[in-house]
Formats: sequence, structure tokens, C-alpha cells
Amino acid sequence: MKPTAFDSDTVLTEFLTDYLDGELSTAERESFEEYLSKNKDEREFMRKAYKGKKALARLAKHMNDKTSVTA
Repeated sequence: MKPTAFDSDTVLTEFLTDYLDGELSTAERESFEEYLSKNKDEREFMRKAYKGKKALARLAKHMNDKTSVTA
């Protein structure tokens, strides 16, 4: 994967994290989405991060379900 602005900008990385967690205000979310609409590499990175977060959540749920069945 090629480097993106997220690799060198901690504020932008915090925006990404808050965006994925749904913790941005409406104005912040809209601004971030506008930024992503104009920056293809960062938009693609965000999509991959979102898919990764969903996959980890499914894995955690699966692990919790498995633990409760065997306990």
C-alpha cells in the first residue's frame, strides 16, 4: 500500500479514528468527507480501515460467542 497523508499527520489520523467510531460532529464529518472526496489515496485507505474495523468486530463477536458457549 502506498503512503498516505495519514502516515505523517497525527491530526488527520485522529480525524480518521473519530470518523470510523462515529464521534465527529456533523460539521467535522462533512468536512472530512469533503477532504476524502478530493483525495483518492486517503479515501481508499479509509475504506480499507473501515472494512478492517468491521472484520475485527465480527471476529471479536465470534470469539465472545465461542467463549460463552464453552463456559
